[in-house]
Amino acid sequence: MTIIGHSLVKMTKMDLSINRIVKNIVTNDIFLATSLNKGYVNLSAVARDLIPVIEAKLGEKVNIEAIISALKRNRGVSRRSDGKVFNVLSETSVHLLTSIAKIVIPVKRNEKVFRDVVDLNLSGALYISTGSEYTTLIVENRNLPEISDALRRGVIDKRMDLAVIIIKAPVSLLETPGFLMSLYSKLAFTGINIEETTNSYTDAIIVVKESDASEAFMSLLDLINFAKSQSKL
Repeated sequence: MTIIGHSLVKMTKMDLSINRIVKNIVTNDIFLATSLNKGYVNLSAVARDLIPVIEAKLGEKVNIEAIISALKRNRGVSRRSDGKVFNVLSETSVHLLTSIAKIVIPVKRNEKVFRDVVDLNLSGALYISTGSEYTTLIVENRNLPEISDALRRGVIDKRMDLAVIIIKAPVSLLETPGFLMSLYSKLAFTGINIEETTNSYTDAIIVVKESDASEAFMSLLDLINFAKSQSKL
């Protein structure tokens, strides 16, 4: 049961489930949380965008009015770190690089591959991310023939038609919880799948499909511009 004004409104099991999902979405989306709190968004429009997300989680159809009610209940959701995140975002820049390929190799080949790749002395972007079992190389398409020749064999996966979004942030991001999550949440809310992601000191590298590149870039740029407008208040 919840209280709205001076009226008691009984919440159904479905209402509670919708409210829980909406609260989780709002909590993890700094852009949406702030927009709701300050009344910047059209609740009906946001609710329509959330319908497929919520229906996928619940496995059944939901009423848009129930989502709107949940959005109203969660208008006050905020985190102590939001102000810090906005400050970092306001000093952040975003860049887009297209015509990118991704190559995955076993981690046991790292030493030889790294040596061979360094010897190539390639120009352009090259990002390497290493896990416990696999290593991912992000390269420009123009360098792919030379990279492929250096690798020769043992390639686990190779994907073309990708793009890299490079987020350059101030050093303060290193002590700002929620900064990277604000980027990932924005892309997720926009419906963009992240193919790969890695960090290099103050740079965040996000790989997406080239077909999603423009929308992904603009959504992050909108987030940064929104943060700049909030930092001036």
